[in-house]
Amino acid sequence: MSALPRLYFLRIDNDYLEDAKAFQTRQGAIRRFSIVARELAQYGQECVASIHIAPTRDTLVEYPEWVLSLGPRGGVRVERA
Repeated sequence: MSALPRLYFLRIDNDYLEDAKAFQTRQGAIRRFSIVARELAQYGQECVASIHIAPTRDTLVEYPEWVLSLGPRGGVRVERA
């Protein structure tokens, strides 16, 4: 019996948890957040996001593993929750 795959669910700002996007890697989720956050920053807006690890969408829990934000120099800040 094989273990269930580990998925990284990205939840940006006020997205509902069930609307979080699944990624195969944590880096993929961070890269997606970076694109969205930098695009919003061009218009003077800010956003934060969270990454939740779960094998399936049905097993997602509210409390995230990481919280993401855009740093003062444009880099992505990844902090353990």
